[in-house]
Amino acid sequence: MNTKGMDAFTSLTLEANRYFDDFVAAFSTFNGELVARLFSHPYMAVGAAGNSTILESPAQTTLYFQQYLDDYKSKGSKSCRYDALEVVPIGASSALLSVTWTLLNYDGKTISSWLESYCVARTNGGLLAYASIDHAAEAAQPQ
Repeated sequence: MNTKGMDAFTSLTLEANRYFDDFVAAFSTFNGELVARLFSHPYMAVGAAGNSTILESPAQTTLYFQQYLDDYKSKGSKSCRYDALEVVPIGASSALLSVTWTLLNYDGKTISSWLESYCVARTNGGLLAYASIDHAAEAAQPQ
């Protein structure tokens, strides 16, 4: 990768970190509307079982995330964090971002953890996700 390509990748990685930092901050409010602002419309969420949900409006996306936030809070979650950020550029204005999410309780202990990938696009206001995919647990390999 040439210097210009490295600079573009570094810039994209910084934008990706900012996106997930904003997600963590929005999550900590347990306000679905704040989380929904990080997603475009339509937005498609694919669960680990392969089920997909298409959300066509900010109101639908707010409700979708509010249901998850309420569930996480009822399980004792206080916050979340992301680790293991992977960035794969897709042209000049899009990328595939993958992270490991961890839900944390009030003592900072792990409630749950999972891998998720996001298809994002650059906008004037920063990155917005237009699709996300929860990674299914790896199937056992035949021996």
